[in-house]
Amino acid sequence: MARNMSASVAENALSRVGRDIDLTEVVSDRDSLSTRPSINTYVLAAVSRGLPHHPLVNSHLDTKTIVTPGTVNLGVAVSVDQGLVVPVVHDAQTMLFHELDRKVAELAGRARAGQLKSPDIEGATFTVSNLGMFGIDDGFALPAPPQAAILLVGRGRRRFEPDGDGQPELRVVARFGLTFDHRFIDGVTAARFLAEVADSLADPRRLRNDQGDAP
Repeated sequence: MARNMSASVAENALSRVGRDIDLTEVVSDRDSLSTRPSINTYVLAAVSRGLPHHPLVNSHLDTKTIVTPGTVNLGVAVSVDQGLVVPVVHDAQTMLFHELDRKVAELAGRARAGQLKSPDIEGATFTVSNLGMFGIDDGFALPAPPQAAILLVGRGRRRFEPDGDGQPELRVVARFGLTFDHRFIDGVTAARFLAEVADSLADPRRLRNDQGDAP
């Protein structure tokens, strides 16, 4: 981890954009289901569906060449006794919502039991680190090389926001921060990706029913 983080700072021109994203509909949709998926699964589904539309965010720089994978291999940060490990959901963009939820739960369980194997932690093209359960609101996450971007998700906070008529309405909002390599990903590209994630999370039923990209 020390080598990776040092390389991330030394080799990348790191920048960051962040925005608050409304999770009210996600919380409501989850509470309406008999089998309650993790809220993080909604986030991972939105990310894995959005990355194919913003391929630079899922790419990396190899010397002077931008390498764009044909798939989304999603790293998911998991807390274990020794710290954090990042198992990888391969081909996440092809998975149904319930498949993604089940796969992440299985990988997290094996991570905490110390049963991950090399293929389980190799080949990530993008990582999501959700620290909301630890009370974290925001931060500056570092992408692990060769990845060029990482998304940090903070805790959901209840606060009043104006509705369509300008009246206060209680909503659930979380800060999403995207750290990226500014050598080939600019702020507009990063902002557009976060905007698509926000749009997807505003319609969680559609997100759950989305079949994902064809293999």
